[in-house]
Amino acid sequence: MIVFKKILFPTDFSANADKALAHALRLADLDNGEVIVQHVVADYFDRHPHWATLFDLHELQKHMDGYVKTHMMTLLKKDSDNPRVRTVLSKGKPAEEIARLAERELVDVVVMGSAKGVVTNKVIRMTNRPVLAISANQPNPEEAGLNKVTKILVATDFSAHSKRVVEYAFDLKRIFNATIFMLYVIETTHAIEWAIRQGHLMNAMDKMREWAGNQLLNLTPDEFIKDPTVIRLVETGSPGDTIADVAFEVCADLTILGTHEYGTVHKHLIGTTTDKLLTKTSTPILTVKL
Repeated sequence: MIVFKKILFPTDFSANADKALAHALRLADLDNGEVIVQHVVADYFDRHPHWATLFDLHELQKHMDGYVKTHMMTLLKKDSDNPRVRTVLSKGKPAEEIARLAERELVDVVVMGSAKGVVTNKVIRMTNRPVLAISANQPNPEEAGLNKVTKILVATDFSAHSKRVVEYAFDLKRIFNATIFMLYVIETTHAIEWAIRQGHLMNAMDKMREWAGNQLLNLTPDEFIKDPTVIRLVETGSPGDTIADVAFEVCADLTILGTHEYGTVHKHLIGTTTDKLLTKTSTPILTVKL
């Protein structure tokens, strides 16, 4: 069963980071966990040593502490147990330092705002810890926070270890008592899509859909086989666009993807799928390394 005892929240003090902080605090509240607030100072002092006189790391630490105190109290629910908060000031390249701290602390999840997705994608590649990316399009966290998750979308590619991400998604279903949408995307080229529109390959596509539907059923935990809140979907198209479209159509509150070295989802996730989801939807995206 998933626990959220230790959560890493990297921040650059931006408005988008505030949205991510709201999610980090609410996850910590589920298990009376700890939130590690990290700020990374770019390692430009080595290239420009005279700049070091313009920055006081102790002052930056005070700024971090003030940020945490100010924002944490306004974002916590009034009836919430105050989670433990620890601040860490790191020096170096943001993605590398975030991934390094995540592995050293063995955090249960990294929660980070993602304005353009560049640093987020690097962190996803570098760490084995789950990463929850909050889109810049996310509404006010008070209106759409993780305490209001009612619909979860999980995309799978049926790879050898994809069962883990589905199990992770069902653990979250249990926690939030949410409806879960299981999605498999049959990747098609423009030529195949044209042929389908012309009425060709229909038998082949029907067989692929039937096979995919059976695979989704096999991935469903026994206790949920006949559960009406488990909905299995098979779509065709580009994985990135299709996942984003389905997340929008079903009004998903959370989209979950697996990342690994093989398979369709991984090939499109790093760079393409994550970017499209973060720009096209307001859905928080949780990536789980397989």
